Order: sequence, then structure tokens, then C-alpha cells
Amino acid sequence: ALGVGVMQLTYNTQNLVGAGCYESNDNGLSDFGRDVVTEMNRLGILVDLSHVGPKTSEDAIRHSTKPVAYTHCCPAALKAIPRNKSDAQLRFIAEQGGFIGVVAYPPFLKRGADSTVEDVVEAMAHVIDIAGEDQVGIGTDFVQDQPDAFFDYLRRDKGSGRMVARFGTPSTTRLAPEGLSTIGEYPNLTAAMMRRGWSEARIRKLLGENWLRLLETVWGA
Repeated sequence: ALGVGVMQLTYNTQNLVGAGCYESNDNGLSDFGRDVVTEMNRLGILVDLSHVGPKTSEDAIRHSTKPVAYTHCCPAALKAIPRNKSDAQLRFIAEQGGFIGVVAYPPFLKRGADSTVEDVVEAMAHVIDIAGEDQVGIGTDFVQDQPDAFFDYLRRDKGSGRMVARFGTPSTTRLAPEGLSTIGEYPNLTAAMMRRGWSEARIRKLLGENWLRLLETVWGA
């Protein structure tokens, strides 16, 4: 009844829209993909490029008439993996009015399984240096209380094909940073921002005000 508010164009690999971030060859947004983005703009659905390949992402950013987003990613400058975004990608989406949500997911953070809430704030600081504080927010990528089989499904092409992503499962690796294991520990994230000396105005933007502005723009009042 509420409708779809956010949709990813691809999930790691190729589909009819374009290429995912783990696809060997990224030929960009297909003509059908352009129609999809146009229809998402018309319906007020946020275009999410988190798992999308770089060329397909660039094409989508250029084609969309509304702001698009990397709703959950980290900077590749701190950890170079296909799911993270380069400084050039982060800068380009911001210059086009897009949005970046920073993950709190150890496999994507600089120190991996040893990551803490401080590493999340460090990643946010890096993105802010590139994109500014008005187009950045939280994109935790939290997946709580799921069995290993669920993560195995996520890591495979289309859920059952070849193994694509090599991040772990709850029984093999830490999937949330120390100090930010659950949504209930969000106050620890606020405290870490305060320890960096960030202003209340900046912290409020990062904790949700920027997201609300983006969603109002895309979804409409």
C-alpha cells in the first residue's frame, strides 16, 4: 500500500538494466535501463547505485532528473574493494546533486573485522571532505539476526550462482563494528562524532536531516 520508495538498479552482477560492481565488464546503462530510471523518476522512487558498476552508475547519474544515491558504501581510498566507491565517483555524484550513505559494515571499512565506531566516523569524514556535509548520511547496511544461509544467498550471483562477494557470514567474521553492533547503539555514533569536534549542526545533518531532505526531493512532500 505504501509503494516502493528505493530501488537498486543492479545487485553486484549484470541484469537487463546494466552492470553490477562485481561484473567483469561494465558497458553502462542499457536503453531499457534508461527507461527504468525515467520511470523511477516519474514515480518518485530513489535510484540506488550502491551495488552498481562505475560506468552504469555514471550513466544513471547523468540520465536521472532527480537526485540519486549510493545509499550504503564506503570510500575505496580507505579500502579498495569493488563495492566501495572511488573519490572520483563520490565527487561526481555529489556534483550532480546526489547523496552518499556511509556504511557501518566491517568488511568495507579500513580495518575490517577490527573496525570500531571510530572507523565509521573516519569513513564519513573522508566522504565529507569530498562531497561536503550536506550530501552525506548514515547507510549502515545492518542485517541483524540472519543465519549463514541468508548471507550465502547474498554473496552468490542471482542468489544461487557463482560466489561473487567474499565477505563473511555471522559465524565466520564480525559483521558490525565494535560500539555499533545494533541500532540501539546509535548514541555511540553520535558520541564519536562529538569527539571529532563536529558541530551540532553537522551532526544533526548526518544523523538524518540530510536524508529527510533527499527523500522529500525524490518522493515529494
